[in-house]
Amino acid sequence: MAQGLDTRLLGQLLVLLAHDLRNPLSALHSNIGFLESSTDGSDADLREALADVTVSCGSLNQIIDNLELFGLSTLEEQPRLERLPVSLDDLAKEAVNRASSSATSYGAELVLRPSETAGVRVRVHREMATRALGNLLFNAIQHGGGGRVSISVRVEGANGIVSISDPGFPLAAKLRENAFTAAGQLACKADPDGRYSRGLGLFAAGVAAALAGAQVQCLQTSEGKNLLEIRAGLV
Repeated sequence: MAQGLDTRLLGQLLVLLAHDLRNPLSALHSNIGFLESSTDGSDADLREALADVTVSCGSLNQIIDNLELFGLSTLEEQPRLERLPVSLDDLAKEAVNRASSSATSYGAELVLRPSETAGVRVRVHREMATRALGNLLFNAIQHGGGGRVSISVRVEGANGIVSISDPGFPLAAKLRENAFTAAGQLACKADPDGRYSRGLGLFAAGVAAALAGAQVQCLQTSEGKNLLEIRAGLV
């Protein structure tokens, strides 16, 4: 077994590994689509099996994305990604669309609240902002206990904000500050109040947000609900 592997080299290898894993996953997606189009829809068990495979492929895609983000986080020099004006409402809608299959699988209801921010744009790297939002939303779905997950958009000062709330068990106040760090994720895993301990989701959300030119935070509403937010500067 190799010893003393340089951390930066490891990060580059993880990014390459993520790239390699996407090729067979793309083939799986294509073949699922072929099977769905080739069946008459009368076999309920087959439809359910294909739906389960589709959700699993979506989860694998997110894991691969997060593996790449983990690799990027170890690099001494972070990639400079172009940040362009993006509709705040479009970011929220895209995240909800991507998460719809996962929500169905977990029995959660996604509710995108009416927005008064039409035309409002933030300056971000779109793909990374979407990845950050996707991780926040999946976390709410996963830990929301099959309840209603609400997504809302607002403007606050010079920032555009997307908020995600769910009725799940709240993360303890002592763990919120470091919820998006690698050390914080490990601390959550060892703590009985660490609701957000599974996987690299929140850590990856933090990495993706930073690359996008945005920030993420974990809060709690006055009603005691969990609140995950991403904010970025207005154009």
